[in-house]
Amino acid sequence: MYSQKLQEVLRIMGIGGNAWQNEELTRPEVAAMLKPKVSARQLQAYLNIARKYLPEFQKFTNKKTGGLNGMSKLYECHVSVLQEIRSLAREHTLADIESEFQQRVSKS
Repeated sequence: MYSQKLQEVLRIMGIGGNAWQNEELTRPEVAAMLKPKVSARQLQAYLNIARKYLPEFQKFTNKKTGGLNGMSKLYECHVSVLQEIRSLAREHTLADIESEFQQRVSKS
């Protein structure tokens, strides 16, 4: 396919990459990947926060209802953000976390 050097350059630039980066993950898989793992319902709450305030999660908003789009696909790139929300959830309420994300958006 690509030479090893070209693959490295593409990886650094965030282009191409490994197949696992593009592999679709189920919600139960992502819930189990978070440390400590969470239920699918809890993951849904985290997705709900992320979709409201982070551009990379906009596709998780259902255009018709304005709610969470259950058909949107999760990928490895989503896990780190969801882990951040999970980590915050261990010390704060979901309302506090949502407020934190609201403040981040208003500052940018």
